[in-house]
Amino acid sequence: MKRLFLTTALIGAVASPVFADDAQTYHHYENYQWNTAPAEHFSGQARFTRLPSPENSQDGYAIVEFQPNTITDWHTHSQGQYLIVTEGEGYTQEWGKPVQHIKKGDVVWCPPNVKHWHGATPFSRMSHIAIAPNAKENKATWLEKVEREPLEVQDLQKISQNTPLAEGQLAMVKIAYFTAQGKLEPLKKELIEALEQGLTVSEISEVFTHQYAYAGFPRALNGLLTFQNLLKERAEKGIKDEQGKPATPTNGQDHYTKGTKMLGLLSGNTPAETLWGADGVDYALKAHLFGHLFSRDNLSPLNRELVSVGTLMALGGQEAQMRSHINISHRLGLPKSELQRIVDFVATQNSELGKSAQKVLDANVK
Repeated sequence: MKRLFLTTALIGAVASPVFADDAQTYHHYENYQWNTAPAEHFSGQARFTRLPSPENSQDGYAIVEFQPNTITDWHTHSQGQYLIVTEGEGYTQEWGKPVQHIKKGDVVWCPPNVKHWHGATPFSRMSHIAIAPNAKENKATWLEKVEREPLEVQDLQKISQNTPLAEGQLAMVKIAYFTAQGKLEPLKKELIEALEQGLTVSEISEVFTHQYAYAGFPRALNGLLTFQNLLKERAEKGIKDEQGKPATPTNGQDHYTKGTKMLGLLSGNTPAETLWGADGVDYALKAHLFGHLFSRDNLSPLNRELVSVGTLMALGGQEAQMRSHINISHRLGLPKSELQRIVDFVATQNSELGKSAQKVLDANVK
């Protein structure tokens, strides 16, 4: 059944406080009076507060804050509505059209009587200012619940792989393995093979960039220097290796928000506000590892996970972390048979490490 009521019902009473005409007026965030959004029309937790209006204004103003994974039902506004995103990331959709991603700074105009919904992404809060033109006459009509495939599933599909591992991808695992173990001679041989298999200089260099977060700078730098010396030797022999596409600069991005979203997407869980109660580790993991590094587009998310898996299997004693990254690789499309190829390689190098990896794989991927 359709339900009609004044748009301003969402923001308190029809009458809002007004600004004085002859002086500035200040309203501090901590003094706002918040109301809980109606549970029958919001999928999760949300709240709103009405904002003062200029004197004689016919419009209504509010701030609406959505917790992660909270969206509205389908609805319309008889006079339309402006949305100005002030924090976080969200989605909106017009009936019959694709879902649109919105973020801080974006502005959405919902025309009169156009059916739509909006709300937060699964892994980020979203706040927006809502402006209701001609508020006293602007009626909201609440319609049915939004029935949709979880948007995180759609996002995951975009970065997943449904084909067997290429030889170049297995080469990344081997490069990560030998680098983490500090075995530079077999690493050099694997680097030569990787170049001959078509991996670019940019891709191989990025293996070490990503790996330092797991193996530490000393191992990663030794691997990178081994690679650079190899490139110099090959250049002196007249061998021209393909440089490949460098990573697109990510300056100015909100890496903490992006990393929180990426971590949640890959793991399938909503990350804690502050991981393990340690703000420094929380920031390093979300902003740097899953934010900055995963934003570098010269390695795919799956290839980064392959580097992580190869590194953790080489280090030994990292069963908990190994389990997490094996599960992520599986979520990104790798069946057990493909993950088994990685374990089989490790077993050829070290039987004990191979047994450990096999145990984790068998316990977590069927």
